[in-house]
Amino acid sequence: MADMLVELIQKFIDGSEATLNSLFNSMVNLVFFIERELNAIQVQGGTKIDFNGIYQVIFSYACFILVIVFIAKLVKIYFLQNDGDAEKSPIHLIIGMMKAVIVMICCKEIYDLFVGIVSNFLDSILNAMPVQTVSLAESLSNNIAGGIFTAIACLVLLITWLILICQFIMKGVEMLLMRMGIPFASIGLLNSDEGVFPEYIRGFLMTAFTLVVQLALINLSILVMVNGHLIYAIAIAITAVNTPMLL
Repeated sequence: MADMLVELIQKFIDGSEATLNSLFNSMVNLVFFIERELNAIQVQGGTKIDFNGIYQVIFSYACFILVIVFIAKLVKIYFLQNDGDAEKSPIHLIIGMMKAVIVMICCKEIYDLFVGIVSNFLDSILNAMPVQTVSLAESLSNNIAGGIFTAIACLVLLITWLILICQFIMKGVEMLLMRMGIPFASIGLLNSDEGVFPEYIRGFLMTAFTLVVQLALINLSILVMVNGHLIYAIAIAITAVNTPMLL
């Protein structure tokens, strides 16, 4: 019975090889540029999802709303005088309008620069604990030789890694939605408190920091597992799963 269970776990691990190796090699892109993965999906008629087209529609509507909100604020503050501080110079409102326009136009370039900085930061950390290029499924299979206990430990570690992959995909979708919503969030720059825009920036920073911590822990988990310390590898991988709650 034990041998059958070990064999079943072995087949499960072997079947996960393509998923593990392909996804762990591109985790940064999976989180920050998930549309590159989704572009391979074809919808009805063989066409692909046009994320650039979706963004252009959002950008156009956000521009219309920005102009409407700007004019409405001018009327309410300086003509009707029933909103804000009429004694305040209108130059502040104009500066807020210019800031919003700049963010709308340059957000893609700024985002690419932001991702580049995060990637370099992550690479610097991972270079301090290098892992030789290995097949994760093969490394797990090598640890199964200890019998039913090590087989179950390898299965737990594999499931934890798969949970992490799902977390990264979820984060990638969240980041995609947040990027799509930047034109609308930048409208808040017209307000003195900048509306929801600071929270948007905080969300990007927290996601980036969480990703760096999780990938560093995954790298450490793989390094420990390759050296035969399964329990430590499981504990580190579980810590990586719980990182968003810890932060």
